[in-house]
Amino acid sequence: MTPLLLASTSRYRRELLARLGLPLDTARPDVDETPAPGEAPRALAVRLAQAKAAEVAARHPGRWTLGSDQVAELNGAPLGKPGTVAAAQAQLAAMSGQSVAFHTAICLIRDGEIHQACDLTEVRFRTLG
Repeated sequence: MTPLLLASTSRYRRELLARLGLPLDTARPDVDETPAPGEAPRALAVRLAQAKAAEVAARHPGRWTLGSDQVAELNGAPLGKPGTVAAAQAQLAAMSGQSVAFHTAICLIRDGEIHQACDLTEVRFRTLG
């Protein structure tokens, strides 16, 4: 059986898929993750999952390739990766007592055949001190 090709180098995603017991390879997708102006968080997650899968699949024809992305949404706006401790603290302060939506998209591609899904998880943050 040809291993599934994960379009990600995320250790976390690899470990999640390893639980299925399927053979798995990984490849780093070369995708610009910058949101388009006015792009909704769900649309961003779906677009990035497909872009990652398509970019890697183009380099590995005949392989089932899985792309994934998750975008957090607070008050209608996407939350990016904070990058610094100060930015992480600011994000946590903004999420305190709020509901945050997490849009998790996946895209499975092989030779032009595409299967996609997007899941929504809503998390209510307690008031943080």
